[in-house]
Amino acid sequence: MSDTDSGTRTPRPEGGVRAVSRALAVIDAFDSETTALSIAALARRVGLPRTTTIRMVETLLDEGMLTSDQHGLLRAGPRLVRWGALAAASWTLPDATTDRLRAASDATGETVSLYVRRGLSRTVIGQAQSRHTLRHVVRVGDELPLWGGAAAMVLLASEPAAARRDLIGAVAAASEGRVSAADLGRDVDHAVQTGHAVSHGGRETGNSGIAIPLGATARHAPRIPVALALGGPTVRVEAADTDAVLRELRSAAADIAASGLPPALY
Repeated sequence: MSDTDSGTRTPRPEGGVRAVSRALAVIDAFDSETTALSIAALARRVGLPRTTTIRMVETLLDEGMLTSDQHGLLRAGPRLVRWGALAAASWTLPDATTDRLRAASDATGETVSLYVRRGLSRTVIGQAQSRHTLRHVVRVGDELPLWGGAAAMVLLASEPAAARRDLIGAVAAASEGRVSAADLGRDVDHAVQTGHAVSHGGRETGNSGIAIPLGATARHAPRIPVALALGGPTVRVEAADTDAVLRELRSAAADIAASGLPPALY
């Protein structure tokens, strides 16, 4: 049960330097399942004219961000190796935190993940997959939309109240009709009031989730909101004891807050 759709890209808010955003979109078109793309396939993925894509690719090739193989297919370039090492140094979870995610996954039987918000999407920064064959699959670095799913509701609920309404409106618009601002706002308000969110098929039919905001001690308070979420097939999550799951997630959140998060979050 996959939680990603490699053929689509999460809409990004307007603003900034367009050429930079386009160049990053070209790089974002590649992932662990699609490591090589032709110019035509790349242009379709990023939604840019072929001529614009070619200009972007030429610059990225010159800068070492992309490379071209013997068949003319584009791949990640050697310069990204350094960037990857830099990202790992800033975003790798402490061993104790990784172990606690694993323990929470084993205790609940489902995939347990950590998410942060980036623009109008949420990014997986840590996870332990369920040991079941049928499971909720996410990978560190995956970007998912904010318009659906328990983790998304918790992240939106964690934003300052003054900015929350505008953000909800932008997320609803980016959903392209999948959710309305009113419905999304109601779900987020419920997460604010209860301190957790439960979603059954909110983002993907047959997929369910339960999420809470990550509690933080004064010593280990992240500067941006983090969601701790369980995900799994609806048939199992609906049958689970939600209160027991929430107790395990809250226990894990307290332990993770004490053991620490990636350096980039502080």
